[in-house]
Amino acid sequence: MSSGLEQVIPASSFLEEAFVRWVLTPAVEAAIVPRVHSQYPISVGTRNYRLDYLIAGETLRLAVELDGFAFHSDRAAFTYDRLRQNDLAASGLTVLRFSYDAVRTDTARCVAQLQALLRQDPLLAPLVTAVPRVEVPDMAGDPMRAADPPRRAEPLAGGEYFAGARARVDRSPLRACQDEALAALANYYASGGRHAAAVMAVGAGKTALGVVVALSFTRRRALVVTPGSVIRGTFAKAFDPGLPGNALYGLSGGPLLPGTAPPATLVLDAQDGQISRVSRERLLAADVLVTNFHSLGSGESESDLLAKLRPEDVDFIVVDEAHIAASASYQRLFAHFRGARTLLMSACFKRLDGKPIDADVVYRYRLVDSVADGSAKNLRVHRFAPDVASTLYEAVWPDGRREQIVGRDALLEALGDERKMARITAQSEAPIRQVMAVTRACLDAQARLLAPIKPRVLFSAMGQAHAEQIARIAEEYGIPCATLHHSMPAGAIASTRRRFESDAGDLQGIVQLRMLGQGYDFPPITVVVPIRPYGSFGEFYQFIGRGVRVLRHPGVAAGQQYLDVVCHAELGLEEHLEAMCADNDMDPDLLLSATPIDASAVEEFLAGDDDGPGGKPGADRLGGMDAFVLYEQGGVEQRVVHDVDRVEARRAEREMQLMAQRYAAYVQGTATPVPFEQFVGYMRRLSGGQ
Repeated sequence: MSSGLEQVIPASSFLEEAFVRWVLTPAVEAAIVPRVHSQYPISVGTRNYRLDYLIAGETLRLAVELDGFAFHSDRAAFTYDRLRQNDLAASGLTVLRFSYDAVRTDTARCVAQLQALLRQDPLLAPLVTAVPRVEVPDMAGDPMRAADPPRRAEPLAGGEYFAGARARVDRSPLRACQDEALAALANYYASGGRHAAAVMAVGAGKTALGVVVALSFTRRRALVVTPGSVIRGTFAKAFDPGLPGNALYGLSGGPLLPGTAPPATLVLDAQDGQISRVSRERLLAADVLVTNFHSLGSGESESDLLAKLRPEDVDFIVVDEAHIAASASYQRLFAHFRGARTLLMSACFKRLDGKPIDADVVYRYRLVDSVADGSAKNLRVHRFAPDVASTLYEAVWPDGRREQIVGRDALLEALGDERKMARITAQSEAPIRQVMAVTRACLDAQARLLAPIKPRVLFSAMGQAHAEQIARIAEEYGIPCATLHHSMPAGAIASTRRRFESDAGDLQGIVQLRMLGQGYDFPPITVVVPIRPYGSFGEFYQFIGRGVRVLRHPGVAAGQQYLDVVCHAELGLEEHLEAMCADNDMDPDLLLSATPIDASAVEEFLAGDDDGPGGKPGADRLGGMDAFVLYEQGGVEQRVVHDVDRVEARRAEREMQLMAQRYAAYVQGTATPVPFEQFVGYMRRLSGGQ
């Protein structure tokens, strides 16, 4: 029998090393080594894959695929995995799969299955060991260890911290979705995967996930890259043990690193000149580097961060808001650290350019999941369609010249011209006033529901002149409102935000121009109003997401909270709304098939009946606030996007997924496990359920 094949056959994870040591070694003679190829690349049509191991014979091409877990917690990952296997089979490969627990607890059977296939090939059959000597594997019971480095790998310089901290990470403080994502990533990296993506809805806790993933899978040094200073600051806080609410020791469920020192973290920002001054030695003294993609540089200047770090200095990269990962800065990052494993995180399932995220999506936690788990508000959409064919917009230039803009296509084209956008206003204010009427009714309904909390509204506009126009009309309808844009002085921006975010502030609305975007979550925002077209679904989804997070309100449960989305049908946002429904297993036809509410509700409001603009009109005039609103020609219709039946069904589905995880852990440590159904009944009685 051969021995020690793990010393000559490469392994990129402990699971791969375990397969070679405890399955392949007893199964075959050492002469098979030239026939075994590690991390073998293969193309099937337009898709590129890497096999954990390819064993090539005369007629048999055997793909050995290794799974960190015996099951997948996420349906999308499960589906991807099966389609991948079908692609491999279609290319003529025979696929043999082994899970971490199969190698650990049923080693002899794994050896026998491998030998049975190898004997079918005339070239490989003579290399099969006649009487295999199977050892009891020295493997931890926690399948998370599957993604650990191979034990025989040379220790990496600068990786001392992670070698000690990795096994001490406590998963118990994590939310269910975070733990599911971590498990899926462990499975992916243990199986040789390198570029993973996790799609996490608002409220899922992406920041804490990014922290625990960096702690669990980094071997030498981690790099966290964010799209801007807001999210960079969020990660800086998460890694700072001295700040309240940090992710290392401040999670509500307890510390991630009990009894373990924090990683040495260095937060970098090019704007204050820090990167140009920081030495390479200081960079290498850090275990975790946190920066934003603007600070990476091109690598052409000696002061650039990419120039100071060599490709081997970073082996794990976390990218937040990965829907913008098509940018040149990110592509330079991935090319520079080409050997690093990566995790791209985003709440959006499409990039800003409309293409899928350029990585393997191994876990998805959708908006409907977040709603079902009580982390996100229910969603209502109110869509207004004016009676006129289309609204006229115009740009007024400094010399007095007026340029008319008619229709959505012309507006989308204008979005690329910052000078023109800054001067656009609507010639007819009627559509804005009708949208404002619905907005005001929504705020009144929200105020009654959430008292004493003051609900807020966030508008988006096309340019500065348009924003000022919207703010002025909002004021006429009794909504104290201001504008927020990058050309304002820093002090004015801070002051406006304080007035909006403080309960004692005088503002209930803000019209923002690409200001309060990624990373800005303010739960009192209960109404969002996009009064501009969006060429990108990602940008539209990010704007909606600013108000999705639930309020912690003692009198209003998460399931009773709603985010009202008021939009203008003329702006062509239906395709984005349909995409949002489709991603959450909702029928997109729901957006277009509801019977309109009598348009006289809006007309009476506009006529100033009883209260008029600036008064306190009742939401009942819009047909009530218990359904999801769309607008058809001249009217308002309303309907809840995430209906109760769908949310309840998804909640039950997620409960069974979690039960499956608990049952798998129970089975591993029990000689005579009870049936799954009996286990579920016992767990429900234990938790006080029925």
